[in-house]
Amino acid sequence: MFWIWFLLATSQCALLYILARRGESMPSRIQDAAEANRAVPEDKWPSVGLIVPVAGRDPRMEGALRSLLKQDYPSFVPVLVTAEENEPAAELVARLKQEFPVLRHVVAGTATGCGQKNHNSLQGIAALGDTVDVYAFCDSTHMAEPDFLRHLVAPMARGEASFSTGYHVVEPRDNQRTTLAYAFCVMLMRYLQAMSAFTQLWGGAMAMTRAAYVKYAVAQLWVENVVDDCSLSALLQVRGAKVQLCPGALLRTDAVNHSVPVWRAWMDRQVLFLKFCMPGQWKLLGLMCVMMALPMVCAGLALLGLVVGVGSGAGVLLAIFWLAALVSALHLWRGLLSKPVPLWRWCVAFADAVRMFTAVYWQSLKAWSIVWHGIRYEVGKGGVVLRSERG
Repeated sequence: MFWIWFLLATSQCALLYILARRGESMPSRIQDAAEANRAVPEDKWPSVGLIVPVAGRDPRMEGALRSLLKQDYPSFVPVLVTAEENEPAAELVARLKQEFPVLRHVVAGTATGCGQKNHNSLQGIAALGDTVDVYAFCDSTHMAEPDFLRHLVAPMARGEASFSTGYHVVEPRDNQRTTLAYAFCVMLMRYLQAMSAFTQLWGGAMAMTRAAYVKYAVAQLWVENVVDDCSLSALLQVRGAKVQLCPGALLRTDAVNHSVPVWRAWMDRQVLFLKFCMPGQWKLLGLMCVMMALPMVCAGLALLGLVVGVGSGAGVLLAIFWLAALVSALHLWRGLLSKPVPLWRWCVAFADAVRMFTAVYWQSLKAWSIVWHGIRYEVGKGGVVLRSERG
C-alpha cells in the first residue's frame, strides 16, 4: 500500500506541476495567435453564423450577449435561440434586437427527442441554412473579448482545421471556499484541454465549417443526443478528425458567492456527459479521481497515526514531503489567478474540489439520467435520449 501511495502522490504532484507550467505558457500562446490572426487579410475571413442558445434569467446574460454582438469580425450573423416566444430570455432578445438590427431571433419550440440545447442549436442552423461558411456556437452567460470570434474561426480562415474550440476561465471575485474551488476546477479542465491528447470540443465556444457539419452528419447526431460537445467529440475521435484548440477564444465568467448546489450541478454534467458519450475518458477520469483523493486520505491517516502513536515513520515522512510538494504546486496555480488569494484558502479550495470530485464520480457510477435546466433526461448508450421529463 505504501508504494501505491507513493506512486499516486508523485503522479498527482507531477500532473499539477505540468499543468501549472502549461497555464503559464497560455498568455504567450494567445499573443502568438493574435499576431497570426492579424496577418490574415480581411477578405479571407469566412462568413460566420454565431448561434447562441438562450434560456433563463441569469443576471450576467445581457452583458455577455452584448459582448458577443459587438465582435470585431468582418461578416457574422448573430442568431439567438429561445425555446419559447414569451419566456424571460426572449424578452431580453427582443430588447437587444432593437439595438442590433442584424440580430436574428429564432424560437425553437420544445425539444422532444434530444437535449433542449441541441434542439435550439439545430433550429439556429436551419434558420441560417447555406448563407454562411462557418457555424459558431457560444454559451450565453460568459463575457467575450472583441477578438474572440476571430480567434475561434482562425483555423478555418487559414485552412488548418474544420473544427475549433475555445474554453472559459472563472474569475473569482471573493475568497469563499466554493467560489475558489469552482475556479480551480475550471482551471484544471482548461489546462488539460490545452494538452493535445485531451483536446475536445467545448460547446460553450466551438465552431465548424458548414461543409464539415454536413460531412459528419452533425444534425443526425444531435437530433437524438443529450449533449452537443461530448457527443460530437466522440464521433470525431472515431473518424480521426482534428479539433484545434484556440487559446485566445477564451470566455470569462465572474464568480461571486458561488453556491454548492450550482457547483455540484455543473460538475455532475461534466462527469456524466463523459460517461454517456465518451466512456473511455470517463474511466480515465476515475483513475484521476483516485490519484487526487487517495494521497490526501493516506497522508491524513499517517499524520493521525503519528498523533495517536501508531503511525509509521516512513508514512509520516512521505506525508510531509507530499504536503510540501502539493503546496508548492498549488502556489504556482495561485499565481495564475487574476487577483491574489491567500495560499491557505487556495489549498482548502483544492481539498474541497477533490472532495466534490470524488463524491460526484462515485454517484456517476450507476447514473443514467441527468437534470439540466429543469429537465430530467434518461440517457442510453452514446448519450441517446430515451426519455425526458420537465419539472
